Amino acid sequence: MPEQEKNIHKGHRQKVKNRYVETGFDGMADHNILELLLFFGIPYKDTNPIAHELIDTFGSLSGVLKASVSELRSVKGMTENAACLINMILPLYARYSADLKAEKPTLMSTEEVVSYMRPKFLDTTNERAYAMCFDHTHRLIAVRKLSDGDVNSTLFDMRKLASAVLETKATGILLVHNHPNGISLPSADDVTQTKKAYDFLLSLKVSLMDHIIISEEGHCSMISVPKFTHLFYGLDPLF
Repeated sequence: MPEQEKNIHKGHRQKVKNRYVETGFDGMADHNILELLLFFGIPYKDTNPIAHELIDTFGSLSGVLKASVSELRSVKGMTENAACLINMILPLYARYSADLKAEKPTLMSTEEVVSYMRPKFLDTTNERAYAMCFDHTHRLIAVRKLSDGDVNSTLFDMRKLASAVLETKATGILLVHNHPNGISLPSADDVTQTKKAYDFLLSLKVSLMDHIIISEEGHCSMISVPKFTHLFYGLDPLF
């Protein structure tokens, strides 16, 4: 690249960086945010057209951030470093959120559970299941991943569920999984899996406290829905 063109891009990049330092992302369009991120993975090149192409390819900023490294690499002009950088953002945020909540909290509402768990689903477009392990005071001991499924379903791994109970000495388990399709209503498989998990935990003398389904549009606490309460055999709603 000619030295004059390098200097032009260098000056533009510095202006964009200065804007971020002064005002953060306030007032910046999504493609400008991506353009800034791409500075650190694509040296000496105009990243604005690549940012626009990313938005066009994946539909939105959130779509870009959820894309895999290989999907990002398929966009013209993307480098491996840039693809890895963008792909790391959501997992890094999830780790950040977990670090902030490293102390064992006492969660007092379904909404607090959802807020605590939602970051764990940001980096996936498939269904994923977790077991939240509680002691007898409803204090959270640990969160253990049970399984990763596909876009439409996931299965609770009973072996991992048993390990979670035995290793944490939990007295209560709260199941949480996501619906990537935006609808948080339980499916027939969700009902079957909830019953299976209840029976399994009952054999370990552990309570199934609830099964919460999280989607982009909202969430559903199964124990709070009358048609599903029977799955918990008379337990009162947790919150």
